[in-house]
Amino acid sequence: MSEKCSMAVLGVGQRGYAYVSMLKNHPQVELAALCDTSAERVNCFAAELGCSHVPCFYSVDELLAKGKFDAVIITTPDFTHKECAVKCFEAGKHVMLEKPMAPTVAESREIIAAAQRSKKMLQIGFVLRCHPVFKGVKKELESGTIGELLSINCSESLRVMHGASYMRRWHRKSGNSGGFLLAKCSHDLDLMSDFTGSLPVKVASFGGVNFFTPDKQKAPVCSKCPDQECRFRFKGEMVRMTPEEKAAPAEKSFDLCVFNADKDVVDNQQVLLEYANGVRGTFSLNLFAPVPKREWRLVGTLGYIDADTAKKEYTVTFSDGREGFTRHCEADNTSAHDGSDMIFLNEFVDNILSGKAPEADAFAGLSSTVIGNAADRARLTGSVVDISLEEYK
Repeated sequence: MSEKCSMAVLGVGQRGYAYVSMLKNHPQVELAALCDTSAERVNCFAAELGCSHVPCFYSVDELLAKGKFDAVIITTPDFTHKECAVKCFEAGKHVMLEKPMAPTVAESREIIAAAQRSKKMLQIGFVLRCHPVFKGVKKELESGTIGELLSINCSESLRVMHGASYMRRWHRKSGNSGGFLLAKCSHDLDLMSDFTGSLPVKVASFGGVNFFTPDKQKAPVCSKCPDQECRFRFKGEMVRMTPEEKAAPAEKSFDLCVFNADKDVVDNQQVLLEYANGVRGTFSLNLFAPVPKREWRLVGTLGYIDADTAKKEYTVTFSDGREGFTRHCEADNTSAHDGSDMIFLNEFVDNILSGKAPEADAFAGLSSTVIGNAADRARLTGSVVDISLEEYK
């Protein structure tokens, strides 16, 4: 077994930048290539990260033709995932693909087929599987602490400017990402399936744009808007920009007004799911929280578990008179998602070097896309959508 692998990062935006930051000093990785369609951005960020010695490329084709590496982390926009992943598999590379796997089920299946032909590893970027709170919750479920699981009620609350950023970035068009639910909350859809040990067969959903409506727009971009006190005024949130881009954000629409008419994603959504094993779940998306967090309640026949990522803890309450308990899950804040990013990256490296199959595999990626697509069909049609278990295969 090799002691080190060589790795490329394809897409050096916010997520790619984070991975490069972790990879550049990783003891088991040789950072072998960086790639982005913007030469200005990739060269700027390579210098900023102290990686100017790493070869830089400006298209996936050039990367694969000239770069020398074993594996690639793909953090390009969602709508490019299929093209990038398929080409990397055809070139014989292991792939970590940022979530969601792809905006559509058809694209996800094409990625899986390419991975199977190549016999290389595909790991989907569900880093929250490594989150200390959720790892603790799963351990309690597997231990039977609350008996038979009956239901899951969960929510994701984004802080105000994080939620607003989806209204101005490429995510604002569902064709680019599969919709807000899939783009942002595929983590949650994945965890719900993992915790239930099953897959949804019925989905209902309601949601829409109640606040970010075009009638509130005062100017096309923030830099030309007279309202200096607007709480959604762009200050560089959730994007990685070069100095030139920071000086003129409107040139590439970085500071597009969040109240633009050029979007079709929701600003709130509720989802109701019934799983094949009888477990039922709800999910709620909120974009206006003062503190970002995920809150979960998992109800079983012996009690329930309340989990809160902001508090970094979960509490078990029993229904049979036994005394409950709270577990604080210490986080390593050296990487994003309370340290989950580094743990997940280490798992990817270990899987490559050892030949182990990833837990967040192609099946997990496809399943979340199936569920996300079905939820938005339910929302748009006002109907309960049935999902055949064959759709997950």
